[in-house]
Amino acid sequence: PHLQGRLAPSLAGAGARWTPAQLRLRVADNRRLNPDSLMPAFHSTQGQQRVGRAWQGQPVLDAQQVEDVVAYLKTLK
Repeated sequence: PHLQGRLAPSLAGAGARWTPAQLRLRVADNRRLNPDSLMPAFHSTQGQQRVGRAWQGQPVLDAQQVEDVVAYLKTLK
């Protein structure tokens, strides 16, 4: 909804702006590029907070899922 504001830039054109390697880094752990990022690290377990016991020590996305997201983002030209 319009009252929620914007927490991140639009993904439109992401596939044209960044290489697959750059996209992969942003998805896997954007904090390596911007330590103050609000975007969670989807393939890192470092710095996880308030994670349920069953999910502790596990990344949000496995390696194949990261690659799937990168492949999708590359289509956004």
